[in-house]
Amino acid sequence: MPPRLDDETRAAITADIRAGKKSRNAIARDHGVAPSMVTKLARESGNDKAFDRKPTAEAVQAAKVDAKALRAALIADLYADAQMFRRRSWSEYTQIVTGPAGPELVTTKLPPLRDQQAGYTALAICLDKAIKLESIDSDGGAEAGRTMVGELRAALGLAYTQLTGGAPPAQAEGAATPDGESSSGGPAAGPAGEGA
Repeated sequence: MPPRLDDETRAAITADIRAGKKSRNAIARDHGVAPSMVTKLARESGNDKAFDRKPTAEAVQAAKVDAKALRAALIADLYADAQMFRRRSWSEYTQIVTGPAGPELVTTKLPPLRDQQAGYTALAICLDKAIKLESIDSDGGAEAGRTMVGELRAALGLAYTQLTGGAPPAQAEGAATPDGESSSGGPAAGPAGEGA
C-alpha cells in the first residue's frame, strides 16, 4: 500500500483542483502522485465534477453542429452565385466602345464570348466548391450499405433456420459480421483468407 500523503501535498493538490487550470494528469505529474489519487482527492473535496469531460464533449458537438449549419448556408450561397453567373452569361451586355465620335455605350444581345467563358469558369468554381462542401457532411451511403448487409445477414440466418430446422452454424473465426469486422476483431477476411 502506498504511503499516506502528507497534509501539505494533499492541500497543494486540492488547491490545484479548485483552481481548475490544470488537467488531472498534469496535477498528478506535478505532485508525483497517481492520477487516481487526484481524482480521489477531487471527490473528497466536493469537486467530483472537476475533471468531467461532458461539457467539453457537448461544446465540441455544438461546434460541429454550428459548422454544419454554416456549411449548409455557404452551399446555398454558392449555388445561388452559380445561378447568377449563368444568368449574367446569357443576359444583354452593355459596354463602352470608343468610336470616331468618342466613347459610346453599345448594348449587345449577349456578352462577348470571353466574358461568357469567364462567367462559366466562375460558375464551375462555385459548383465545384459547393459539391466539395456537401461531401463533408455525406457518408457516401456507407451507413445505408452497412444496414442493408446487416438485414441481409439476418434474413439469410432466418432462411437457414427455416430450411434446416436448426440454428445457423456459429460464426467461424475471421468471418465477417454485419459491421464489416471479423469475429476476431480485425477486418473481415477477403478471398482466399486474405485480409480486406
